[in-house]
Amino acid sequence: MTMGARQKFSSFAEMPTGLRTFLFSENFNQAEQTLQAKYKFPDDAKVFIGDKVMDAIFGDSELPQAVDEIKAKLVPISIPEDKWQEFMIELLKLETWPLRELFGRELTSILDQKRITTAGWPSTKVYLKPMTYSGAATEIAARSGFTLMGPQMRERLRDLITSKVKGVRIDSQVKDVLTRPEDFGGLGLDAEMASKTIEVMNEIVGSVKIMSEEDYSDWLAEEARIKAEAEERAKAPLPGEEDAEITAIKRGMAEEAKRPLTALESAVAKTYDALPNKPADEYLTNRLKHIISSRLRDVRNALEVVQLFERDTKVGGLGMDHASAESLGTIIEKSYTDLHQSILDEEKGKIEEQLASQRTKIEERKVREAEEHAKWYQDKILSRKQDEDTKKKLAQQMKQSFLAGATTEIPMHPMDLKEKRLEKERFGELVSAVSAGAAPIEAVKPKPEAPAPAKPAPATAQGAARPAPPTARFEPVQPQMPFSQASRPEITVSKQTIMKQPATAGLKPKMEDVKYSGPRLSGLVQELAAISLDEFRRLGKDPEAAAKKIMQKIETLGGESFEKRLEGIQAWNKSPLLGSYMSLVSEAFRSGKSVADAAADKRAAGQDAMTPEEVAAVINLNSKLHFE
Repeated sequence: MTMGARQKFSSFAEMPTGLRTFLFSENFNQAEQTLQAKYKFPDDAKVFIGDKVMDAIFGDSELPQAVDEIKAKLVPISIPEDKWQEFMIELLKLETWPLRELFGRELTSILDQKRITTAGWPSTKVYLKPMTYSGAATEIAARSGFTLMGPQMRERLRDLITSKVKGVRIDSQVKDVLTRPEDFGGLGLDAEMASKTIEVMNEIVGSVKIMSEEDYSDWLAEEARIKAEAEERAKAPLPGEEDAEITAIKRGMAEEAKRPLTALESAVAKTYDALPNKPADEYLTNRLKHIISSRLRDVRNALEVVQLFERDTKVGGLGMDHASAESLGTIIEKSYTDLHQSILDEEKGKIEEQLASQRTKIEERKVREAEEHAKWYQDKILSRKQDEDTKKKLAQQMKQSFLAGATTEIPMHPMDLKEKRLEKERFGELVSAVSAGAAPIEAVKPKPEAPAPAKPAPATAQGAARPAPPTARFEPVQPQMPFSQASRPEITVSKQTIMKQPATAGLKPKMEDVKYSGPRLSGLVQELAAISLDEFRRLGKDPEAAAKKIMQKIETLGGESFEKRLEGIQAWNKSPLLGSYMSLVSEAFRSGKSVADAAADKRAAGQDAMTPEEVAAVINLNSKLHFE
């Protein structure tokens, strides 16, 4: 939506002094920090807001467009939808309201469309053009909050401003005149109002050039001359062209390509062309067009327009007599009757277009966020599935290697390699005791249960004994395992031991001579309480088998009674093996690692710690004991 051309800047050096001073002031720099502290949006959003506001100030974009882009960025991620209106009002009040002379219609359109009232907003204003002494008097009175009653008070305030600009009076002397009663040449203000007036006066004097009405007229004439020269330069033939007519044709084609006028601009131009006796001064011409625009937009009524025409030029009027003012008012009223509705329709269409554009942006953002979330979820599920497939494949490979009799060579752990090296340094080369002549130790076969004695068959009526009916016997099926697989770990001896044994054939060492010198265990409970990591490794060919044997011991106790089962579980909880596992859990918790990683660190440091398979077996066993 185009609001009309306004001044643009390519650098800070091109800006008026007042605008440049405001942009580098502490109040403007603190505005975004104030908004961030109140609405808690991130730093990147704060930088985005500052960039968009500066784009609007430099003229790279219009203010309504900047506000829409800020909303698209912040809502609803950083600022909820229901808080946007409140946030936008704070943004306009702190950063754009002082620049209302720069933004003009762009800011007014936002305030009108959003039905935002500016009552109570700060009176700070950045001035882009020089100001006459009379204009400064009007501005200071309006911003300070008092009314200049009659031309005499206006002239007194004008004289005060003149003396202030020229350094004739200081603040205390100005305050004395402001608080002096009107009958004694003052303005009759109270002390508080006088202090505020001096504050506003100092701000305006320090930020804008104030001059006399004659000097202001000369300045306007100079500005008109500069503008006319620029237009003449634009009309000159283009470089390299000899025919000025060709240049005019091309320039005319470029003019036709420009944007069409809005309904308001067309109405103002049409009404202005219909007026007789137009002012020759460009400044008054612009004032007249502004008055026409305010009437067509229904900002002023017909009576207020006539009063402005009759007001003196020094106080915002055109200095016309009553008859001329009435004549111009009549022409403007006719244009109002004919064109006001078309202006309203155009503004309404622009609002609807903005709303439709905003709804489209919201829908596009929702679709984009949904696609991003779906992609993120798909990547997450795919990554998890790949991890699970890798773990399953590894477990399946290990299981197949064990079922095949461990034919697949599994690399030794660094801890096992270290133990094997130390063992070799201490005892020399070790060989199998069986290969040296010792008989392998096999598990003792369980004796079969004796069959129960058959009951005598009852006699029949003839005295012959009837055969006993067969009795159903349900016994649990136990998995059969070859005794060679139940053998204990292979015993190795050094070569020196083999060399010292008798050479007589048949004098092989007997395993019956091996005597156990450790503590005698009196039952399953004591066995469970005494299980260490070494004992756990001797219980089975792998950790899973060892865990099954521990579970069988506890189930055996459970077959006697529930209390015995509890005693077995409590004994297992007190065992050295579970104590080692709990130590690993505590260390993993402190270091932020997994239990398997903590155990691997211990083994890498040369300590005898549990392997990942042993940790997994203990975890599964505990889960069965406590949750089955």
